[in-house]
This record gives sequence, C-alpha cells and structure tokens, in this order.
Amino acid sequence: MIFMPQTIFNIVLDVPLNRTFDYLSGGFAARVGNRVVVPFAGRHLVGVVVGLSETSDYPIEKLKHVSHVFDDVVFDSHMYKLLKFCADYYHFPLGQALISTLPLRLRQIKPAVSRKQFSYSLLPNVDASQIPVRKVLMHRIIASLQIKPSLTEAELALISPGWRKAVTELKNLGLVSAQEAVAVKASLPTSSVEPQLNDEQDKAIKSVLALTHQFKPWLLHGITGSGKTEVYIQILQKILGDNNAQVLVLVPEINLTPQLEARFRSRLSQYPLVTLHSNLSESERLQNWLAASTGAAKIVIGTRLSVFTPMLHLKLIVMDEEHDSSYKQQDGMRYHARDVAMVRAKQLNIPIVLGSATPSLETWFNATSDHNAQKQQYGLLSLSQRAVENAVLPNIFCIDTAKSPTENGLSPILTKALLERLARKEQSLLFINRRGYAPVLHCNACQWVAPCMRCSARMVVHLSQKRLKCHHCGHEQKIPQQCPSCGNTDLHPTGQATQRLEQTLQNLFPTARIARVDRDSMRSKDALTDILTKVHNQEIDILVGTQMLAKGHDFPHLTLVGVIDTDSALYSPDFRASERLFAQLMQVSGRAGRAEKAGEVLIQTAFPQHVLFHALRSQDYVSFVNELLQERSAMQFPPASYFALLRAEANDFSQVQQFLSKAGNLARALLANQLKPEVMVYDPVRPQMERLKGMERGQLLLQANSRAALQRLLKSWMPQLRELPLAAKIRWSLDIDPLEF
Repeated sequence: MIFMPQTIFNIVLDVPLNRTFDYLSGGFAARVGNRVVVPFAGRHLVGVVVGLSETSDYPIEKLKHVSHVFDDVVFDSHMYKLLKFCADYYHFPLGQALISTLPLRLRQIKPAVSRKQFSYSLLPNVDASQIPVRKVLMHRIIASLQIKPSLTEAELALISPGWRKAVTELKNLGLVSAQEAVAVKASLPTSSVEPQLNDEQDKAIKSVLALTHQFKPWLLHGITGSGKTEVYIQILQKILGDNNAQVLVLVPEINLTPQLEARFRSRLSQYPLVTLHSNLSESERLQNWLAASTGAAKIVIGTRLSVFTPMLHLKLIVMDEEHDSSYKQQDGMRYHARDVAMVRAKQLNIPIVLGSATPSLETWFNATSDHNAQKQQYGLLSLSQRAVENAVLPNIFCIDTAKSPTENGLSPILTKALLERLARKEQSLLFINRRGYAPVLHCNACQWVAPCMRCSARMVVHLSQKRLKCHHCGHEQKIPQQCPSCGNTDLHPTGQATQRLEQTLQNLFPTARIARVDRDSMRSKDALTDILTKVHNQEIDILVGTQMLAKGHDFPHLTLVGVIDTDSALYSPDFRASERLFAQLMQVSGRAGRAEKAGEVLIQTAFPQHVLFHALRSQDYVSFVNELLQERSAMQFPPASYFALLRAEANDFSQVQQFLSKAGNLARALLANQLKPEVMVYDPVRPQMERLKGMERGQLLLQANSRAALQRLLKSWMPQLRELPLAAKIRWSLDIDPLEF
C-alpha cells in the first residue's frame, strides 16, 4: 500500500520510550516496513514506519517532517506481529525491539551498502561460433548457461576462479547480460550417498512430514550420536521440494555453525544457504540477511538473533540443542529464542522441531506432562540408538578422587587411560570448563586470594601473559610479586584451568600432539575450524577444552573423554545447576565412541555416589529429568510456576535498595484488592554476583502459578515503575522467564 504525500507516518525509533512517534511525510511516499530518517531531540535517527494515520494526538503544526525515506522494506506484517508480541510479552519498547533485530548497516543513517552482486544469462539467439576455439572457459560458461538460464557470481566461481575476464568478453560480444542479484554462496555436493536410516529415524521423519501444513511442535529427543542431524536433513529435503519453501535452522553458538553448514551444503547443495551469526563482517551479515528476506536463500542457519530474520516463505523451524542457555538473550530485550520460535511457528501455522539429547525441563514438561494443556500439541520423537552401525554409547565411570588423588589435576587412572590411547593412536579429550592457568592466586601465609576490585569475583591467573584477569568484567593487572596483604612472596596459583592442564600434559607426554580450545586460544575467525580439521585428519592426539568442545562435534577417532572438575557445580545455589551439569556431561560424554571404536568417559569427582552421576552412568535422562520435575513441582519452581525478575544496579547500593523496595510496594498495592493474590512478590535481595563491573546490584523476584496472572500484573506495574524518580537515575531491567539469578 503506497502512502500519499502529507499523510502522517507512525514511526518507531530506537529510544527507550514505549510508543510510536508521528511525523509528516514531507512529500515522501512510503510503505509499512520502510526505513526512514527523522529528526529527534536535536539529532537524526533511523526509524521504521509501522502505520499511517490522517490525524494525530498532537497539533499538526508541531509535527516534524521525515528527512528521508529508504526504498528497502525491513519487515512484513508477519514479522511486525511477532515483534509486537515480543515487545508486549517482554515489556520492552517496540522501537528498540524492532530495530535491534536489524543488521547494523540497516540501523545507520547512511544507505545500507554492500558490494553489488550480479547474475548472468544468455541473450536471445546466441551464436557461440564467434568465440575462438582456444577460449575454453568462455565455451564452458556458454554451455553452463545453456543448461541453467542464469548463473550467480558464486556459481561462476565454481566453474573457474578466472570467470570475470571471460564473462566481460562475453558481454562485449553481446552474448551475455548481467542483472543485479542477491549474493548467496554456492554449495558443492560432496556426499551424494544418504546414510541408511534406522527405524526410529525413519519414524521421526515420517511423523514430521505427515503434518507440515499446520502448527505442530516436535521434540526430537535423541541420544548423542543418534543421527538427529540426518533427520533434519531428510525433512528439509522433502519440504524444500516446494520451490517457494524456506527453512530456518537455529543453533546455540557460533562454533556449531561451520560444521552444521558443511553437512547441509554437502547434502542440500541444490538449495541456496546462508548463515547469520556474530562472526560475520557487517557486509556479509547484510548480504545474508537480504538473501533470507528476499527468498533467495532457502536455508538459513543462525544463532538466536536469527529467529527474527524476515523469511517470506518460511515453512519449517528447526532448533538444534534446544536446551542450551545460549538461546537466552541476557541484555536488551531478554527474549528466549526457543519461545520466540514457538510463537513464530504458531503465527505462521508451520511445524517446529526441537532437537536435544537432554531437553530443557520446560520442553520435556510440555511434551510429557499429563496435566499440561500443551500436551496435545507437542509430539515426542525418540532416537535411542546411535546412528552409525556398530557404534555404541560410551562406558561412563566415576573416579573417586578421595581414593585416587589427583596430581596436577590428573588422577593415575586417567593418566594411564591417556597413555593407552596414545599407544593405540586414538584421540582423547579432556574437558574442564575453566579457562586460564589457575582460577585463584593464593597466599599460604594469610590466605589472601586475588580479588577483582570491580566484581564480587576472583581474578584468574594467566601465567603465559603474567597477568591476572577477571572473566566477568575484563579487568586485568600484572601478577603481584608479593602478597598485598602481608608481603609474603610465596604466592601460589591454585586449582586447574585449561592452560595449566595443557602444560601438565606437555610435561607428561612430550611427544603427544596437544591442542587447547578455549576463548583465549580461539580468538581468530578460523581458529576453531582449523583445529577441528586437524582433529578429523588425526593430526592431534589430545584435545583440552571448555564447553566450546562439549556439543555438536563429531570426532570419529576420539575414544576417551576425561572430565577434570565438576564438583563445584554441585554446590551451586542455582536450582537449575544440576540440570545444566547433567546436560553438559551428557554432551561431552557423547563425543566419545561415535564411530566403530568403543568410547570411554572418566569423570573425576569426590562424590561418585551422587544421584546425578548414577543417572549419567546409566545414560538415563528420563528418570533423572522426571525426578527433577517432581522437585520443581514441590518447590513451585519453573516449569511448575512462572518467574519475572526485576534487576537494578547503581554505584550506590542504597539507590538500588530504595528503587526495588518501592517497586515491591507498588506490586503489592496492585495485588491488594485480590482475595487470593495470584502473584507472590518477594523482598529485594542481592544476587550471587553482588557487584559487577563496579556496579552494586540487587533484584526483586515475582512468582506466579500462571503466565496470564503474571502478565496482568506486569502490564499495570511497568508503567508505574517508569514513573518512579529513581528509574531515570539507575540501570534497571525486567527479565521474563529468567535463567540466571
């Protein structure tokens, strides 16, 4: 619909005000979804047109004019409906919610420019005889264009790296024409043989494909190595058979994207595929986003923000490792990509597949609970055996560190197991979820430990750089020569971390090829891909890594996984700690024995009889998760109830305390007229990390038995919070369905 000049544009802006703004068209024509530039508070901002009106609540003479209208449309009615839902549900300003989902270049005032891409096609009545015989490449391009009417730059590059000169000559001869096109990286098939499906995989694929034209959530619960990715691929093959179909595949972290991308490109090479994640340059991100939004890309693989990518012909959403906490956004609009994806699928009336070896308790509850109204919607698909023939689940053993004490982090049993793998030329993985050299710098004389002055945390020793670093705020300093408290010069790095473990292994096994994978060693763009390639080529014997290696990776020659330290998670006050630890250990255990070679997992712990390790040894997720659900229900914790968390921080804690106390009183006042209040309002408390980045922190928890009751309170409460005098003086945010406390 074209808006005529002199109409009033309703525009959203990236400002913390929960409203739209009226501007006169200024002679410009626009459509809903167009980006515009408007004057606002003495500066110019990018906004998006969300509506048209002939009148305004403000005097016409006081309205300003739009400065510029871009010709791109950044969202359609479906995306606006989704973003409006998110802004309402998470109680976040619509303008900030909408504009934050756009690529950076679409948020800037200057035109969004990326390098233009072209496709090439034959002109009518082409006479190839005028091309000299010796021009082999020109003849090959003509032959390819006779088979396929149009070729993109990426497809021409697959014919020959020197295609540009040949195409220029063909254009000069009047044989080929160029048209501007959206850039999509071409794929080359590297595997045309489809793996043999087992009965469970076949059943899962047929179940999903039987209901592709309606909203249907599917939980694909498959043990590690059960072939969930193959199920995704074969479902995609059928759905993408419709020329207009697009599929969105969500992954939790960047490091899973290259491997999944390679699998999809090799098996689904006929369908244009793009990725969306933070490792892309701004130009790449814009190109891929445009390819998805125009329909040029049929498969989009991306991290959590990709759930907001406009896709005109979206027919299926797949969410891999759906349990992963990386899907939760921890700043700005604190959405959970799984929940947003579920809403998007419901609005579009399409299926969504949630895959995991250890589903989140919320998803498991929805798929299995007899008392849940959602049960009729969810379908549960189980893959209980490994996909590779003769591959079996690894044997899991706990090493009691009280009976087998560790030396430099390694018990004698684990050291012996590493030696055996080296002798057999098999690979090993040692997992420790702590980077640096040691987690603590300790003085034996006065028991001082190096604190971060800006956070309620300890500084981590990075010995190779001779620095102490805080992994929470980034603060760093030199390692002191003597104790600041008592002057003692005998300071000890205490505890294990990846760098120290790597050093220990190099001393124990000097001929072994050892690689460390953590955030410190993987700073360059292709570092992780290079390491994974070396692992697959058997150029590495022992991997030392954090959770970057715990999930999604397939190492056929890896037969031993050693878990160095997990006990700290058992002491956590977070009620989700055991769920996360079990999922993490199941994931890292799944890296062993994925091919014909048998796998073994050795977990060093002082509590080998803990119920969590008992369930892990028997690979019994179902019993473990059902027991956790009973605990949550008894304690009225999610998913048996619903939380909202009001966080506040300031340089002065008294301001935080005052703001949260007034917020709590406002909430109780709103509930006062109810005979039986539907929401519990707790007193303000300090979080586990009381100080972060120099800011004093506090939080207020709201708990309800129904999502509707919680939302009713929040709808009345939030406007009142914004009017509090302290609201403009401190930082505060509301987190719906929080994962961290």
